[in-house]
Amino acid sequence: MAKTATIQDESWSSLGLGQNEAITAWRDWAASTIAPIEVEVFDPNAFAARWVSHGIGQLRLLHIHAPAQRVTHIGLDGVAMRAAPSIQLVYARVGTLKTTMAGRTFNVAPGQFVLLDNTRFYQMEMATPHECIDLMMPQGWLDRYMPDPGALLGRPISASNGWGAPLGALLETILDGGLDVAPLPRPLIAEQFGSLLALATGMEETSETAGRQGRHRNQLAARILRRIESDYADPDLSPETVAKQVGISKRYLQTLLAASGTSFVQELNATRLERASDMLADERASGLSIADIAYRIGFLDPGYFTRLFRKRFGITPREWRAGNAPQS
Repeated sequence: MAKTATIQDESWSSLGLGQNEAITAWRDWAASTIAPIEVEVFDPNAFAARWVSHGIGQLRLLHIHAPAQRVTHIGLDGVAMRAAPSIQLVYARVGTLKTTMAGRTFNVAPGQFVLLDNTRFYQMEMATPHECIDLMMPQGWLDRYMPDPGALLGRPISASNGWGAPLGALLETILDGGLDVAPLPRPLIAEQFGSLLALATGMEETSETAGRQGRHRNQLAARILRRIESDYADPDLSPETVAKQVGISKRYLQTLLAASGTSFVQELNATRLERASDMLADERASGLSIADIAYRIGFLDPGYFTRLFRKRFGITPREWRAGNAPQS
């Protein structure tokens, strides 16, 4: 059996570095650890940041202190990933994280956490110096506890109420040096994170037998949705091809998605439209026509794309792009 590589504890500070050197080191670390990023520091004359990284089994917990800035996570559409695909639990400790993802803007206030996908485009803007935790969880590991984390992306959750409270307490205990005196080995602490996250997000099973069956169905549904997420730009993507790749029948694929209140076409169109909204808001794609964007996300008919986009967002793609254009 292959051994899982142990993630080491590390730390870094910009103290003593020139601004350009510090920002370059910050970007390079983020690209290899979290995701490719672009950083816009609001005070051009100063950049002060530091981070501490803890290995917790297969998880990596990052404790980050950073200045007021805008951080854009490029995701797979922008550049080849150096960081491993993962789901991030981002916990705000000091300062509000104004986040834009899939065409929506929301705030993650201190004491809240949110789940993000490091393979997807999103942007965080912090108007003041801030402190946060970024818990990097491999997608395969998280499947044991949350069969469909994609359904919870971009939904801020309190870490002080309900089942979020013990999860928040675990995060705070680690920040207070709890790892050094923990009575459990770190891989078991990682399991506590998985269980508490399932409870905090309401994804626990109520019966052991029903849980095993439901978990298997949810895992299949999650594999289908991940296939849509990864191959949405293929204009020939169909229920038949995905069912064959997953090893089930088309009929069972439709049944699995229907049990979750959705369908293959609904999820495929939703994914494509979310990617379109990201591209239309991205200055790097400003040279692409609306038709080019439609083709790149898998639509063969730009007119059909425009109709679906307007139905989903209430405005046309052109109007969406104009509304997200930088202010002069």
